[in-house]
Amino acid sequence: MFTSKAILRTTPLLGLLAACSTTTYNLPEPKPAHVEAPVEKPAPVATTPVVVKEAPPESGPAKEYRFPKVTWVELSNGLKVATIPIKALPLVQIRVVVSGGKAADGERPGLASITGDLLEAGGAGPFSSKDLVTRIESLGANLAIETSFDSTELALSVTRDHLADALGLLGTIVREPRFDAAEFGKLKKRETERTADAARTSGAWGASMVLYRDLFDLPSDHHPYASYDATPAELGRITAADCRALHKRLYVPKNAFLVVAGDTTPEAAKAFAEKAFGAWRGGEAPVISFTDPNPPSGLKITVVDRPKSSQSDIYAAVLGPERADKSWASIAVANQVLGGGVSSRLFLDVREKQSLAYRTRSSLVEVGHGPAPLVVYAGTQTAKTGLALKGLLDNLEAIGHTAANAEEIDTATRYLADVFAIRMETVGAVGSELAHLRVMGLPDDYDDGYRKELRDITAPLALKAAGEAIRPGHEIVVVAGDARIIGPMLSHFGEVKVVDPTRDFARVQTIPMNAEAPLEVTREAGK
Repeated sequence: MFTSKAILRTTPLLGLLAACSTTTYNLPEPKPAHVEAPVEKPAPVATTPVVVKEAPPESGPAKEYRFPKVTWVELSNGLKVATIPIKALPLVQIRVVVSGGKAADGERPGLASITGDLLEAGGAGPFSSKDLVTRIESLGANLAIETSFDSTELALSVTRDHLADALGLLGTIVREPRFDAAEFGKLKKRETERTADAARTSGAWGASMVLYRDLFDLPSDHHPYASYDATPAELGRITAADCRALHKRLYVPKNAFLVVAGDTTPEAAKAFAEKAFGAWRGGEAPVISFTDPNPPSGLKITVVDRPKSSQSDIYAAVLGPERADKSWASIAVANQVLGGGVSSRLFLDVREKQSLAYRTRSSLVEVGHGPAPLVVYAGTQTAKTGLALKGLLDNLEAIGHTAANAEEIDTATRYLADVFAIRMETVGAVGSELAHLRVMGLPDDYDDGYRKELRDITAPLALKAAGEAIRPGHEIVVVAGDARIIGPMLSHFGEVKVVDPTRDFARVQTIPMNAEAPLEVTREAGK
Protein backbone atom coordinates (compact mmCIF):
# COMPACT_ATOMS: atom_id res chain seq x y z
CA MET A 1 0.00 0.00 0.00
CA PHE A 2 1.28 3.42 -0.88
CA THR A 3 1.86 5.50 2.19
CA SER A 4 2.65 9.02 3.01
CA LYS A 5 3.63 9.86 6.54
CA ALA A 6 2.48 11.70 7.97
CA ILE A 7 0.35 13.44 11.76
CA LEU A 8 -3.38 14.26 13.06
CA ARG A 9 -4.62 16.19 16.12
CA THR A 10 -7.94 16.46 17.91
CA THR A 11 -9.02 19.08 20.41
CA PRO A 12 -11.58 18.61 23.25
CA LEU A 13 -14.28 21.21 23.99
CA LEU A 14 -14.76 22.44 27.57
CA GLY A 15 -18.12 23.51 29.07
CA LEU A 16 -19.22 25.03 32.41
CA LEU A 17 -22.47 24.03 34.19
CA ALA A 18 -24.23 26.29 36.77
CA ALA A 19 -26.73 24.92 39.28
CA CYS A 20 -29.79 26.92 40.40
CA SER A 21 -32.20 26.20 43.30
CA THR A 22 -35.65 27.65 44.12
CA THR A 23 -37.16 28.10 47.67
CA THR A 24 -40.98 28.31 48.15
CA TYR A 25 -42.30 30.47 51.06
CA ASN A 26 -45.70 29.78 52.78
CA LEU A 27 -47.36 32.83 54.40
CA PRO A 28 -48.36 32.37 58.14
CA GLU A 29 -52.04 32.32 59.20
CA PRO A 30 -53.40 35.72 60.58
CA LYS A 31 -52.95 36.08 64.40
CA PRO A 32 -55.30 37.70 66.93
CA ALA A 33 -54.37 41.34 67.67
CA HIS A 34 -53.43 40.68 71.30
CA VAL A 35 -51.19 37.76 70.42
CA GLU A 36 -47.69 38.61 69.30
CA ALA A 37 -46.62 36.60 66.36
CA PRO A 38 -43.40 34.64 66.79
CA VAL A 39 -40.38 35.98 64.96
CA GLU A 40 -39.31 33.69 62.12
CA LYS A 41 -35.83 33.62 60.70
CA PRO A 42 -35.77 34.27 56.99
CA ALA A 43 -35.14 31.24 54.85
CA PRO A 44 -31.64 31.07 53.40
CA VAL A 45 -31.27 32.49 49.90
CA ALA A 46 -29.63 30.20 47.38
CA THR A 47 -26.42 31.67 46.01
CA THR A 48 -23.95 30.59 43.40
CA PRO A 49 -20.58 29.90 45.02
CA VAL A 50 -17.81 32.20 43.93
CA VAL A 51 -15.06 30.24 42.21
CA VAL A 52 -11.65 31.74 42.66
CA LYS A 53 -9.47 30.81 39.72
CA GLU A 54 -5.84 30.30 40.44
CA ALA A 55 -3.21 30.79 37.83
CA PRO A 56 -1.63 27.51 36.74
CA PRO A 57 1.82 26.88 38.12
CA GLU A 58 4.72 27.87 35.95
CA SER A 59 6.14 25.11 33.80
CA GLY A 60 9.16 23.49 35.27
CA PRO A 61 12.33 22.72 33.36
CA ALA A 62 11.93 20.33 30.47
CA LYS A 63 12.54 16.69 31.27
CA GLU A 64 15.92 15.73 30.01
CA TYR A 65 15.94 12.96 27.45
CA ARG A 66 18.88 11.49 25.67
CA PHE A 67 18.59 9.07 22.80
CA PRO A 68 19.69 5.57 23.86
CA LYS A 69 23.17 4.44 22.97
CA VAL A 70 23.45 2.83 19.52
CA THR A 71 26.04 0.19 18.63
CA TRP A 72 26.82 -0.27 14.91
CA VAL A 73 28.60 -3.24 13.34
CA GLU A 74 29.12 -4.22 9.72
CA LEU A 75 28.61 -7.79 8.53
CA SER A 76 30.97 -9.48 6.11
CA ASN A 77 28.71 -8.64 3.16
CA GLY A 78 28.56 -4.90 3.95
CA LEU A 79 25.18 -4.84 5.73
CA LYS A 80 25.27 -2.42 8.68
CA VAL A 81 23.50 -3.50 11.88
CA ALA A 82 22.46 -1.12 14.68
CA THR A 83 21.57 -2.42 18.14
CA ILE A 84 19.75 -0.37 20.80
CA PRO A 85 19.55 -2.37 24.06
CA ILE A 86 16.38 -1.49 26.02
CA LYS A 87 15.58 -3.87 28.88
CA ALA A 88 12.22 -2.47 30.02
CA LEU A 89 10.20 -5.31 28.45
CA PRO A 90 11.17 -8.71 26.93
CA LEU A 91 10.43 -7.38 23.42
CA VAL A 92 12.55 -6.70 20.36
CA GLN A 93 11.62 -4.52 17.41
CA ILE A 94 13.37 -5.24 14.11
CA ARG A 95 13.55 -3.01 11.05
CA VAL A 96 15.15 -3.79 7.71
CA VAL A 97 15.52 -0.51 5.80
CA VAL A 98 16.30 -0.40 2.08
CA SER A 99 17.24 3.02 0.70
CA GLY A 100 15.55 4.34 -2.42
CA GLY A 101 11.83 4.08 -1.92
CA LYS A 102 9.51 5.83 -4.36
CA ALA A 103 12.40 8.05 -5.42
CA ALA A 104 13.79 4.99 -7.26
CA ASP A 105 10.64 4.48 -9.38
CA GLY A 106 12.05 6.32 -12.39
CA GLU A 107 9.59 6.06 -15.29
CA ARG A 108 7.44 3.53 -13.40
CA PRO A 109 5.60 5.38 -10.60
CA GLY A 110 4.36 2.86 -8.05
CA LEU A 111 7.11 0.33 -8.76
CA ALA A 112 8.91 0.53 -5.39
CA SER A 113 5.66 0.24 -3.44
CA ILE A 114 4.43 -2.72 -5.48
CA THR A 115 7.82 -4.41 -5.09
CA GLY A 116 7.84 -3.84 -1.32
CA ASP A 117 4.32 -5.19 -0.82
CA LEU A 118 5.08 -8.17 -3.05
CA LEU A 119 7.88 -9.27 -0.72
CA GLU A 120 5.17 -10.60 1.58
CA ALA A 121 2.23 -11.02 -0.80
CA GLY A 122 4.28 -12.99 -3.31
CA GLY A 123 5.88 -15.45 -0.88
CA ALA A 124 9.58 -15.96 -0.18
CA GLY A 125 12.01 -18.86 -0.18
CA PRO A 126 10.17 -22.07 0.79
CA PHE A 127 7.07 -20.13 1.87
CA SER A 128 4.04 -19.41 -0.26
CA SER A 129 2.14 -16.21 0.48
CA LYS A 130 -0.22 -18.09 2.80
CA ASP A 131 2.61 -20.03 4.47
CA LEU A 132 4.50 -16.79 5.05
CA VAL A 133 1.56 -15.18 6.84
CA THR A 134 1.11 -18.31 8.96
CA ARG A 135 4.80 -18.35 9.87
CA ILE A 136 4.72 -14.68 10.88
CA GLU A 137 1.63 -15.24 13.02
CA SER A 138 3.31 -18.23 14.71
CA LEU A 139 5.84 -15.75 16.07
CA GLY A 140 3.01 -13.69 17.56
CA ALA A 141 3.84 -10.85 15.16
CA ASN A 142 2.62 -8.77 12.25
CA LEU A 143 4.87 -7.73 9.37
CA ALA A 144 4.53 -4.06 8.40
CA ILE A 145 5.97 -2.94 5.06
CA GLU A 146 6.06 0.78 4.34
CA THR A 147 7.41 2.56 1.28
CA SER A 148 8.09 6.28 1.55
CA PHE A 149 9.89 8.65 -0.81
CA ASP A 150 13.33 7.62 0.45
CA SER A 151 13.07 4.04 1.72
CA THR A 152 11.18 0.79 2.06
CA GLU A 153 11.03 -0.52 5.63
CA LEU A 154 10.05 -3.98 6.86
CA ALA A 155 9.19 -3.97 10.58
CA LEU A 156 8.55 -6.91 12.89
CA SER A 157 8.13 -6.87 16.68
CA VAL A 158 8.59 -10.11 18.62
CA THR A 159 9.33 -11.37 22.10
CA ARG A 160 12.98 -11.79 23.01
CA ASP A 161 12.94 -15.58 22.62
CA HIS A 162 11.82 -15.29 18.97
CA LEU A 163 14.55 -12.87 17.85
CA ALA A 164 16.63 -15.41 15.96
CA ASP A 165 13.60 -16.87 14.17
CA ALA A 166 12.27 -13.41 13.27
CA LEU A 167 15.59 -12.29 11.81
CA GLY A 168 15.84 -15.53 9.85
CA LEU A 169 12.38 -14.99 8.40
CA LEU A 170 13.12 -11.37 7.47
CA GLY A 171 16.36 -12.47 5.85
CA THR A 172 14.43 -14.95 3.69
CA ILE A 173 11.84 -12.33 2.71
CA VAL A 174 14.45 -9.74 1.71
CA ARG A 175 16.88 -12.12 -0.01
CA GLU A 176 14.58 -14.64 -1.70
CA PRO A 177 11.24 -13.14 -2.76
CA ARG A 178 9.29 -15.40 -5.10
CA PHE A 179 7.47 -12.66 -7.05
CA ASP A 180 4.74 -15.22 -7.71
CA ALA A 181 2.95 -14.28 -10.94
CA ALA A 182 -0.55 -15.01 -9.64
CA GLU A 183 0.02 -13.04 -6.44
CA PHE A 184 1.54 -10.20 -8.44
CA GLY A 185 -1.61 -10.06 -10.56
CA LYS A 186 -3.84 -9.93 -7.47
CA LEU A 187 -1.77 -7.21 -5.82
CA LYS A 188 -1.64 -5.11 -8.97
CA LYS A 189 -5.41 -5.42 -9.39
CA ARG A 190 -6.04 -4.33 -5.79
CA GLU A 191 -3.75 -1.33 -6.11
CA THR A 192 -5.30 -0.33 -9.43
CA GLU A 193 -8.76 -0.47 -7.88
CA ARG A 194 -7.56 1.50 -4.86
CA THR A 195 -6.14 4.35 -6.92
CA ALA A 196 -9.13 4.39 -9.27
CA ASP A 197 -11.41 4.72 -6.24
CA ALA A 198 -9.20 7.46 -4.76
CA ALA A 199 -9.37 9.39 -8.04
CA ARG A 200 -13.17 9.37 -7.80
CA THR A 201 -13.68 9.90 -4.08
CA SER A 202 -10.63 11.41 -2.34
CA GLY A 203 -9.96 15.12 -2.66
CA ALA A 204 -6.85 14.85 -0.49
CA TRP A 205 -5.39 12.14 -2.73
CA GLY A 206 -6.12 14.02 -5.93
CA ALA A 207 -4.74 17.31 -4.61
CA SER A 208 -1.57 15.63 -3.30
CA MET A 209 -0.93 14.04 -6.69
CA VAL A 210 -0.88 17.45 -8.37
CA LEU A 211 0.85 19.24 -5.48
CA TYR A 212 3.99 17.10 -5.56
CA ARG A 213 4.12 17.10 -9.36
CA ASP A 214 4.05 20.91 -9.40
CA LEU A 215 6.38 21.41 -6.43
CA PHE A 216 9.07 19.20 -7.94
CA ASP A 217 8.81 20.41 -11.49
CA LEU A 218 11.77 19.86 -13.80
CA PRO A 219 11.97 21.22 -17.38
CA SER A 220 12.96 18.00 -19.12
CA ASP A 221 13.09 15.22 -16.54
CA HIS A 222 11.03 13.51 -13.82
CA HIS A 223 12.07 14.48 -10.30
CA PRO A 224 12.32 11.52 -7.88
CA TYR A 225 9.78 13.19 -5.54
CA ALA A 226 7.30 14.27 -8.23
CA SER A 227 5.04 11.21 -7.88
CA TYR A 228 3.01 11.14 -4.66
CA ASP A 229 1.33 7.92 -5.83
CA ALA A 230 0.65 6.13 -9.12
CA THR A 231 -2.39 6.48 -11.32
CA PRO A 232 -4.29 3.38 -12.50
CA ALA A 233 -2.74 3.77 -15.95
CA GLU A 234 0.78 3.97 -14.50
CA LEU A 235 0.20 0.87 -12.40
CA GLY A 236 -1.01 -0.93 -15.49
CA ARG A 237 2.42 -0.57 -17.09
CA ILE A 238 4.29 -2.28 -14.20
CA THR A 239 5.29 -5.92 -14.77
CA ALA A 240 6.63 -8.62 -12.48
CA ALA A 241 9.90 -8.36 -14.42
CA ASP A 242 10.10 -4.69 -13.41
CA CYS A 243 9.78 -5.72 -9.76
CA ARG A 244 12.52 -8.31 -10.07
CA ALA A 245 14.84 -5.78 -11.75
CA LEU A 246 14.23 -3.15 -9.06
CA HIS A 247 14.78 -5.74 -6.33
CA LYS A 248 18.08 -6.77 -7.87
CA ARG A 249 19.20 -3.14 -8.07
CA LEU A 250 17.96 -1.80 -4.71
CA TYR A 251 17.87 -4.79 -2.39
CA VAL A 252 21.58 -5.25 -1.84
CA PRO A 253 23.44 -5.28 1.50
CA LYS A 254 25.32 -2.04 0.81
CA ASN A 255 22.03 -0.22 0.18
CA ALA A 256 20.35 -1.37 3.37
CA PHE A 257 20.72 -1.43 7.13
CA LEU A 258 19.20 -3.34 10.03
CA VAL A 259 17.94 -1.89 13.33
CA VAL A 260 17.42 -4.17 16.33
CA ALA A 261 15.95 -2.37 19.37
CA GLY A 262 14.88 -3.92 22.65
CA ASP A 263 15.82 -6.69 25.05
CA THR A 264 18.99 -7.99 23.42
CA THR A 265 22.72 -7.29 23.22
CA PRO A 266 24.91 -6.10 20.34
CA GLU A 267 26.72 -9.45 20.39
CA ALA A 268 23.52 -11.49 20.10
CA ALA A 269 22.06 -9.21 17.42
CA LYS A 270 25.21 -9.45 15.33
CA ALA A 271 25.37 -13.25 15.61
CA PHE A 272 21.71 -13.70 14.66
CA ALA A 273 21.97 -11.14 11.85
CA GLU A 274 25.05 -12.80 10.37
CA LYS A 275 23.20 -16.10 10.27
CA ALA A 276 20.07 -14.56 8.73
CA PHE A 277 21.63 -12.08 6.27
CA GLY A 278 25.23 -13.23 5.83
CA ALA A 279 24.47 -15.06 2.57
CA TRP A 280 22.88 -11.93 1.06
CA ARG A 281 24.88 -10.71 -1.90
CA GLY A 282 24.66 -7.80 -4.33
CA GLY A 283 26.51 -4.95 -5.96
CA GLU A 284 27.11 -1.37 -4.93
CA ALA A 285 24.32 0.89 -3.72
CA PRO A 286 22.61 2.55 -6.70
CA VAL A 287 22.90 6.30 -7.17
CA ILE A 288 19.69 8.31 -7.61
CA SER A 289 20.08 11.71 -9.22
CA PHE A 290 18.43 14.66 -7.45
CA THR A 291 18.22 18.02 -9.21
CA ASP A 292 16.74 21.04 -7.47
CA PRO A 293 13.28 21.72 -8.90
CA ASN A 294 12.42 24.94 -10.72
CA PRO A 295 10.89 27.57 -8.43
CA PRO A 296 7.51 28.75 -9.75
CA SER A 297 7.60 32.04 -11.66
CA GLY A 298 4.33 33.10 -10.02
CA LEU A 299 1.28 31.81 -8.20
CA LYS A 300 0.23 28.51 -9.77
CA ILE A 301 -3.37 27.39 -9.20
CA THR A 302 -4.85 24.01 -10.12
CA VAL A 303 -8.33 22.70 -9.40
CA VAL A 304 -8.78 18.94 -9.16
CA ASP A 305 -12.38 18.68 -10.27
CA ARG A 306 -14.82 16.84 -8.02
CA PRO A 307 -18.28 17.63 -9.45
CA LYS A 308 -21.04 18.22 -6.88
CA SER A 309 -18.62 18.08 -3.96
CA SER A 310 -19.93 20.02 -0.95
CA GLN A 311 -16.44 20.74 0.34
CA SER A 312 -12.99 21.73 -0.86
CA ASP A 313 -9.54 20.53 0.16
CA ILE A 314 -7.14 23.47 -0.19
CA TYR A 315 -3.36 23.11 -0.26
CA ALA A 316 -0.79 25.86 -0.67
CA ALA A 317 2.92 25.02 -0.57
CA VAL A 318 6.44 26.34 -0.94
CA LEU A 319 9.84 24.67 -0.80
CA GLY A 320 11.85 25.31 2.35
CA PRO A 321 15.39 24.37 3.42
CA GLU A 322 16.95 20.93 3.20
CA ARG A 323 16.47 18.62 6.17
CA ALA A 324 20.14 18.81 7.17
CA ASP A 325 20.28 22.61 6.81
CA LYS A 326 21.30 24.62 9.88
CA SER A 327 18.08 26.62 9.65
CA TRP A 328 15.84 23.55 10.08
CA ALA A 329 15.10 24.19 13.76
CA SER A 330 14.12 27.78 12.91
CA ILE A 331 11.74 26.79 10.11
CA ALA A 332 10.28 24.08 12.34
CA VAL A 333 9.43 26.68 14.99
CA ALA A 334 7.95 29.00 12.35
CA ASN A 335 5.81 26.13 11.04
CA GLN A 336 4.61 25.32 14.56
CA VAL A 337 3.58 28.93 15.12
CA LEU A 338 1.85 29.00 11.74
CA GLY A 339 -0.20 25.81 11.91
CA GLY A 340 1.18 23.25 14.31
CA GLY A 341 -1.71 22.98 16.75
CA VAL A 342 -4.68 24.62 18.45
CA SER A 343 -2.58 27.61 19.53
CA SER A 344 -1.34 28.23 15.99
CA ARG A 345 -2.22 31.21 13.82
CA LEU A 346 -4.11 29.17 11.25
CA PHE A 347 -6.30 27.54 13.88
CA LEU A 348 -7.02 30.74 15.77
CA ASP A 349 -7.58 32.89 12.68
CA VAL A 350 -8.87 30.79 9.76
CA ARG A 351 -10.83 28.30 11.85
CA GLU A 352 -11.85 30.12 15.04
CA LYS A 353 -11.97 33.84 14.26
CA GLN A 354 -13.13 33.78 10.63
CA SER A 355 -14.91 30.39 10.67
CA LEU A 356 -13.59 29.61 7.20
CA ALA A 357 -12.51 26.02 7.75
CA TYR A 358 -13.46 23.02 9.86
CA ARG A 359 -9.83 21.95 9.98
CA THR A 360 -6.57 23.65 9.08
CA ARG A 361 -2.88 23.02 9.64
CA SER A 362 0.63 23.43 8.27
CA SER A 363 3.36 20.83 8.05
CA LEU A 364 6.95 20.28 6.97
CA VAL A 365 7.44 17.18 4.81
CA GLU A 366 10.84 15.66 5.56
CA VAL A 367 12.70 14.32 2.53
CA GLY A 368 16.23 12.98 2.37
CA HIS A 369 17.48 15.10 -0.54
CA GLY A 370 16.94 18.71 -1.54
CA PRO A 371 14.41 21.29 -0.35
CA ALA A 372 11.56 20.14 1.90
CA PRO A 373 7.94 21.18 1.25
CA LEU A 374 6.14 23.49 3.68
CA VAL A 375 2.42 22.82 3.15
CA VAL A 376 -0.60 24.66 4.56
CA TYR A 377 -4.05 23.07 4.36
CA ALA A 378 -7.68 23.90 4.97
CA GLY A 379 -10.82 21.80 4.60
CA THR A 380 -13.80 24.05 3.99
CA GLN A 381 -17.29 24.40 2.52
CA THR A 382 -17.43 24.86 -1.23
CA ALA A 383 -19.03 28.30 -0.84
CA LYS A 384 -16.15 29.60 1.31
CA THR A 385 -13.26 28.24 -0.78
CA GLY A 386 -12.03 31.61 -2.03
CA LEU A 387 -12.06 33.21 1.41
CA ALA A 388 -10.37 30.19 2.97
CA LEU A 389 -7.56 30.29 0.40
CA LYS A 390 -7.09 34.00 1.09
CA GLY A 391 -6.83 33.19 4.80
CA LEU A 392 -4.15 30.58 4.14
CA LEU A 393 -2.12 32.84 1.84
CA ASP A 394 -2.40 35.83 4.21
CA ASN A 395 -1.11 33.78 7.13
CA LEU A 396 1.61 32.17 5.04
CA GLU A 397 2.83 35.62 3.97
CA ALA A 398 2.59 37.00 7.51
CA ILE A 399 4.75 34.26 9.05
CA GLY A 400 7.56 35.31 6.71
CA HIS A 401 7.13 39.05 7.28
CA THR A 402 5.89 39.49 10.85
CA ALA A 403 7.92 38.27 13.81
CA ALA A 404 6.10 35.96 16.20
CA ASN A 405 5.50 37.28 19.70
CA ALA A 406 7.23 35.91 22.78
CA GLU A 407 4.29 33.70 23.78
CA GLU A 408 4.05 32.11 20.33
CA ILE A 409 7.77 31.34 20.27
CA ASP A 410 7.76 29.96 23.82
CA THR A 411 4.76 27.69 23.12
CA ALA A 412 6.26 26.39 19.86
CA THR A 413 9.77 25.76 21.16
CA ARG A 414 8.56 24.06 24.35
CA TYR A 415 6.27 21.74 22.43
CA LEU A 416 8.80 20.77 19.77
CA ALA A 417 11.62 20.27 22.28
CA ASP A 418 9.59 18.35 24.84
CA VAL A 419 7.57 16.10 22.56
CA PHE A 420 10.53 13.76 22.01
CA ALA A 421 10.32 12.29 25.49
CA ILE A 422 6.68 11.39 24.85
CA ARG A 423 7.29 10.06 21.36
CA MET A 424 10.11 7.79 22.49
CA GLU A 425 8.10 5.86 25.08
CA THR A 426 8.06 2.56 23.16
CA VAL A 427 10.77 0.32 21.79
CA GLY A 428 9.18 0.54 18.34
CA ALA A 429 9.29 4.34 18.38
CA VAL A 430 12.99 4.33 19.27
CA GLY A 431 13.81 1.91 16.45
CA SER A 432 11.69 3.90 14.01
CA GLU A 433 13.37 7.18 14.97
CA LEU A 434 16.85 5.76 14.44
CA ALA A 435 15.81 4.44 11.02
CA HIS A 436 14.36 7.84 10.11
CA LEU A 437 17.50 9.69 11.17
CA ARG A 438 19.63 7.35 9.10
CA VAL A 439 17.43 7.76 6.01
CA MET A 440 17.58 11.55 6.41
CA GLY A 441 21.39 11.39 6.61
CA LEU A 442 21.47 12.62 10.22
CA PRO A 443 23.65 11.31 13.07
CA ASP A 444 22.28 8.97 15.74
CA ASP A 445 22.50 11.61 18.48
CA TYR A 446 20.93 14.34 16.31
CA ASP A 447 17.79 14.68 18.43
CA ASP A 448 19.76 15.56 21.56
CA GLY A 449 21.42 18.54 19.90
CA TYR A 450 18.26 19.44 17.98
CA ARG A 451 16.25 19.85 21.18
CA LYS A 452 18.82 22.34 22.45
CA GLU A 453 18.70 24.21 19.13
CA LEU A 454 14.91 24.46 19.40
CA ARG A 455 15.06 25.99 22.89
CA ASP A 456 17.50 28.64 21.59
CA ILE A 457 15.34 29.74 18.63
CA THR A 458 14.28 33.38 18.82
CA ALA A 459 11.59 35.27 16.94
CA PRO A 460 14.14 36.87 14.54
CA LEU A 461 15.61 33.45 13.67
CA ALA A 462 12.18 31.96 12.97
CA LEU A 463 11.24 35.01 10.91
CA LYS A 464 14.44 34.82 8.87
CA ALA A 465 13.97 31.13 8.04
CA ALA A 466 10.33 31.59 7.04
CA GLY A 467 11.12 34.71 5.02
CA GLU A 468 13.79 32.89 3.02
CA ALA A 469 11.39 30.06 2.13
CA ILE A 470 8.20 31.99 1.45
CA ARG A 471 7.90 34.24 -1.60
CA PRO A 472 4.39 35.69 -1.63
CA GLY A 473 2.79 35.31 -5.03
CA HIS A 474 4.92 32.27 -5.90
CA GLU A 475 3.09 29.50 -4.04
CA ILE A 476 1.82 26.25 -5.50
CA VAL A 477 -1.94 26.09 -4.87
CA VAL A 478 -4.03 22.98 -5.47
CA VAL A 479 -7.71 22.77 -4.57
CA ALA A 480 -9.85 19.66 -4.86
CA GLY A 481 -13.52 20.52 -5.23
CA ASP A 482 -16.37 21.35 -7.62
CA ALA A 483 -14.62 23.28 -10.41
CA ARG A 484 -17.89 24.78 -11.66
CA ILE A 485 -18.36 26.60 -8.34
CA ILE A 486 -14.83 27.22 -7.07
CA GLY A 487 -13.02 27.79 -10.38
CA PRO A 488 -14.41 31.32 -10.91
CA MET A 489 -13.77 32.13 -7.23
CA LEU A 490 -10.13 31.10 -7.44
CA SER A 491 -9.60 33.10 -10.64
CA HIS A 492 -9.56 36.12 -8.33
CA PHE A 493 -5.95 35.12 -7.50
CA GLY A 494 -4.73 34.13 -10.98
CA GLU A 495 -5.20 31.80 -13.91
CA VAL A 496 -6.79 28.51 -12.91
CA LYS A 497 -6.07 25.17 -14.54
CA VAL A 498 -8.76 22.51 -14.09
CA VAL A 499 -7.79 18.81 -14.26
CA ASP A 500 -9.79 15.59 -14.17
CA PRO A 501 -8.40 13.03 -11.66
CA THR A 502 -10.32 10.18 -13.34
CA ARG A 503 -8.51 10.85 -16.62
CA ASP A 504 -4.91 10.82 -15.40
CA PHE A 505 -5.22 14.48 -14.38
CA ALA A 506 -5.67 15.68 -17.93
CA ARG A 507 -6.36 19.42 -18.27
CA VAL A 508 -10.02 19.99 -19.14
CA GLN A 509 -10.33 23.75 -18.72
CA THR A 510 -8.36 26.95 -18.20
CA ILE A 511 -10.04 29.87 -16.42
CA PRO A 512 -8.35 33.25 -16.99
CA MET A 513 -7.61 35.53 -14.07
CA ASN A 514 -10.44 37.78 -12.97
CA ALA A 515 -9.41 40.05 -10.10
CA GLU A 516 -13.06 41.15 -9.71
CA ALA A 517 -14.35 37.63 -9.07
CA PRO A 518 -16.05 37.28 -5.67
CA LEU A 519 -14.32 35.12 -3.05
CA GLU A 520 -17.56 33.63 -1.75
CA VAL A 521 -20.80 32.42 -3.30
CA THR A 522 -24.22 31.99 -1.75
CA ARG A 523 -24.71 28.90 0.37
CA GLU A 524 -27.34 27.55 -2.05
CA ALA A 525 -24.98 27.75 -5.00
CA GLY A 526 -22.04 26.37 -3.07
CA LYS A 527 -24.04 23.73 -1.15
